[in-house]
Amino acid sequence: MTENKKLKNWMIAGGILGLFVLYFGLAFYFSFHFFPGTKINGVDVSGKNVEAVKKYVTQEVKKYRIKVEAREDKVEVLSGNDIKLKPIFDGTLQKELQKQNCFAWPKGLFRKKEIEMGTMVYYDKEALKKKVKKWDILDEDQMKKPQNAVISDYIKGEGYKIIPEQEGTTVKVEKFLGLLRRAVLKLENSISLEEEGCYAKPSRTQNSKKLKKLVKSMNKYAGASITYQFGEEQVVLDGETISQWISVNKKKEAELSLEQISAYVSKMAETWDTIGKPKKLNTSYQVEVTVNGGDYGWRMDQEKETEILTKLIQDGETVIREPEYSKSASSHGETDYGNTYVEVNLGLQHLFYYKDGKMILETDFVSGNEAKNWDTPEGAYGLYYKERNRTLRGEGYATPVSYWMPFNGGVGFHDAKWRGSFGGSRYKRNGSHGCVNLPYSAAKTLYENIEAGCPVLVYNLPEAEIAAAQTKAGEKKDSAVGNGG
Repeated sequence: MTENKKLKNWMIAGGILGLFVLYFGLAFYFSFHFFPGTKINGVDVSGKNVEAVKKYVTQEVKKYRIKVEAREDKVEVLSGNDIKLKPIFDGTLQKELQKQNCFAWPKGLFRKKEIEMGTMVYYDKEALKKKVKKWDILDEDQMKKPQNAVISDYIKGEGYKIIPEQEGTTVKVEKFLGLLRRAVLKLENSISLEEEGCYAKPSRTQNSKKLKKLVKSMNKYAGASITYQFGEEQVVLDGETISQWISVNKKKEAELSLEQISAYVSKMAETWDTIGKPKKLNTSYQVEVTVNGGDYGWRMDQEKETEILTKLIQDGETVIREPEYSKSASSHGETDYGNTYVEVNLGLQHLFYYKDGKMILETDFVSGNEAKNWDTPEGAYGLYYKERNRTLRGEGYATPVSYWMPFNGGVGFHDAKWRGSFGGSRYKRNGSHGCVNLPYSAAKTLYENIEAGCPVLVYNLPEAEIAAAQTKAGEKKDSAVGNGG
C-alpha cells in the first residue's frame, strides 16, 4: 500500500468520524434547544433552550403592548399592565422540548413547526373585556352601520347609477375579542380589524350581478323616448316621466306600472281627443259658431295604445309616432274637420258642401219636424257611408229614396222627390222624421262628390242672429278704421 493511498484512507476515516461527531454533537445540542423555525404560541423560540425561552417571554411580557388598528385611522393600545399579563411556566415548555426528536435534527433544520400551548402567559379576561369596552371603536353609538350598494334616483341626462356600498365601522365584537385574546397569548404586537375581517359587511356590493342587471333594466326603460305627433305639435315622453313608473318587485326585477302608463294614455286622450268637444266654424255667412256634440273627431284607442307604449318602453325604443286611434278626423286642432265638410244650418234650412276648400253644393233642405220633436240633432258627425236606391223604414212608414247618406244613427241626407219645395219654415210642422231632405239634384250632386267619413257640421243659426253678428262685425270694422285715421 502506497503512502498516498494510506493518507487517503485516513482522510476518509477522519471525515466519517467528523460527521459522526457533528451529528451527535448537534443531536446533543438539540436535546436542550428547540429546532430552527419553531414557534410556541406564535413566539419564535428557534435555537433557544427552555431557560432562554422563559427569559425571552418574561422580558416580552414586561414591555408588552398590542396596537389595535381600526378604520378611519383609529388606533387603540392595550398594555400588559391593563390586563395583568404575566408569564406562566409549569413544565410544559420542558415537555414540548422532550417531544422533539433530537436525532432528527437534519429534518428539523428545514421544517417549520408551530406549537400551541395552553399555558405560557396569563391575563385577566375580565380586565381585558372591561378595558376594551371603553374604546371608541367598540362604542355602539359611534359605530356606523354598513350600507348596502343601492340604485340612485333617476338623474336627468344620466339615468340610474349604482351608489357604492359603505363599509361602516360596526365591529363584530365577539370575533374581535376572540382574535385579541389569541393575539395576546401569542404576544403579538398588532392586530388589524380590517385584515382580520372583524367588521360587519354590507350584504350587497356594487359588484353584485343582480344589482348590475337591475340598473341595466331600469336604464333601458328610462332610456326610451317616445315622441307623439299630433299634427304640427309634439309631446315627448322620456325618462323624466317614465322613471316615475319604474319600481322594483319582490324578485328584485325592474317593473313598469301598467296603471300609471294607462293613466298617462288616458290623460293624452283627454287632451288630444276631439270627439264631443266644441268645434269652431267660420260659417258661410262669415259668422263664427261653436258646434257642440256629435261623434266626429279623434278618439284614441287607449287600451291598444297602452299595450304598444308599454312594449316600446320595455324595449327602450326611441320613436316618433302617432297614437293608435279608434276614430280619426281630417286634421288636428280645433278645426279637425279640415277643409272638406258639409255645413248644415238648421236655422236657415240651408247647407253648403265644401271639398278641398271649394264649394261644390249650396242648397235648401227640410229637416226634422219640430212640432213632433223629431228635430235633426246638432253636432259634428262623420258620414257613415253612401248607398243608392234604399228604402227607409220606420214606425208607420217605408220610403224609397235614390240617394242615401247617413251620418247620425238613422239620420242622414237623402232625396225627397215628394216635396215640391224646400227651405223656409216647412220643417216646423211639415218636417222629416229627423233626416235632411234634399232636392233630387242636390242629393245627386252630394252623393257623387262626398265620401264616407266626411265631416258633417250641424248647427242652428237663425237669420236674426246672422244679421246681428254681421252688424256688430261691421261696427267693429268702422271703429278700427276711425281709430286708424
